[in-house]
Amino acid sequence: MNFNHLYIIGGSPCCGKSTIAALLCERHGLQYFKADDFLEEILQRGTDDGDELLRRVKDMTMDELWLRNPQTQATEELMIYDRLFPYYMDALARLRADTPILAEGAAFLPRCVKRLDVEQAKYVCMTPTKAFQIEHYRQREWVWTYLAACSSKDEAFVNWMERDALFARNVSEQAREASFPALVVDGQAGVEEMAAMVARSLGLA
Repeated sequence: MNFNHLYIIGGSPCCGKSTIAALLCERHGLQYFKADDFLEEILQRGTDDGDELLRRVKDMTMDELWLRNPQTQATEELMIYDRLFPYYMDALARLRADTPILAEGAAFLPRCVKRLDVEQAKYVCMTPTKAFQIEHYRQREWVWTYLAACSSKDEAFVNWMERDALFARNVSEQAREASFPALVVDGQAGVEEMAAMVARSLGLA
């Protein structure tokens, strides 16, 4: 794959990555690769290939998944993305080669991207403050529908928020260690301002 035509927005959930990626793709004529859209397919591929961790997580009940220690959840999430990364790269390689790609998603961990021959200026890590994350997750109706199968939705939500906060802290540290740009979203800057910051970081502006 020609990484000269690949831009990546990684980081943590719930900080506007998808909104900004879609906006930049429209403005700069990029192909948009949204990692979440491929997650189920890629998880299944990993499970079919015999990955025991992926199989175990895939078979968990909602209580088994969310009513656990958040640190355990965060550590496991990082391990899962490490294992899924080659599958995501395979999916990216199947896209058209004549148009630059903007790949977006928490699946693109800084430590994984660092192993590729990708210019540092073509990756940016976005993470939310914990307060911003919780506020915006609470506004998403699908979250409560998704957690309906838990015996304690409130406890599950608290664990989920703590897991993502720990995940954000970890990927921010990964970005610093890899010398990748890292942006923190706290709600003070609007979408247009954040999009401009990301575009400058990726060399699109």
